[in-house]
Amino acid sequence: MRYVSLLFFLAFSVQATVYKCETNGVVEFSQFSCAKDAEALDMRPVGTALSGTPGEFRQQVDAVKRKSRFVEFKIAKLEQEKTLAIDALKSEQYKLRRSFPRTEEVAAVAQKIARAEQRYAEQISTERATLRGLQAQVVTLERQYANTNN
Repeated sequence: MRYVSLLFFLAFSVQATVYKCETNGVVEFSQFSCAKDAEALDMRPVGTALSGTPGEFRQQVDAVKRKSRFVEFKIAKLEQEKTLAIDALKSEQYKLRRSFPRTEEVAAVAQKIARAEQRYAEQISTERATLRGLQAQVVTLERQYANTNN
């Protein structure tokens, strides 16, 4: 079983470099260098073991930080959507109360508000957990790089 996992690991590490070539305005990606000025791209998964230059390390850290910023944006967007949705439901509830409604109608709107708050809280909590994981990954990569330079 160890050998199978080792072969699996080696198969993916061999495929780590991809070459980007531009010919007549057309961009091609290839496993092999397609021109003299081909740009080598590192296609290893983000957060994998570092082996190489500080530039490769910086690329990995920057990629994780970009993901973190995107998750922060998603959190802000969810919080804004939550505020808008809750405000709309509270406005509906206010209008309903002014028209002398039945108790069931007011309770139904209150339940909608509670469900919306719960749904958005769960989504925001999930994104915050993702953000914490990405931040931990950045710290791990920086420590790993510091250990390889010592």
